[in-house]
Amino acid sequence: MNVAGALLELLTVAFALAIVLGLAFFSLKLLKRFQTGAPSDDQIRYLRALPVGQRERLTLVAYRDEVFLLGVTAGQITVLDRRTRTAEELAAEASAAEQARRRAAQPSMAMRRLIGKTLARERPNF
Repeated sequence: MNVAGALLELLTVAFALAIVLGLAFFSLKLLKRFQTGAPSDDQIRYLRALPVGQRERLTLVAYRDEVFLLGVTAGQITVLDRRTRTAEELAAEASAAEQARRRAAQPSMAMRRLIGKTLARERPNF
């Protein structure tokens, strides 16, 4: 009887730990989803990079209303070119940020299915 009690207690602790870890995981995912918003004007945004050597690359970065072409090596970063962003680029960025905000406010289709199956007491297919 002592072994059965110890085993039951161990299973209870393991189950409680799994629940706490699951809640922490989903809470962090939800928090991350709500914190991603439209970038402010003071953010430096990485656009893309092109490797030109083993440790060298060209990087496109946006800051405020300008786009910078940077040469990045192991020892330094050099501004190679800069240009002002056009009104079309700014409008497209604002539209993409608004769409991302709307998507973040709605749960994904996979999450909806999981919730639906859970509420219907079905076992989800993972």
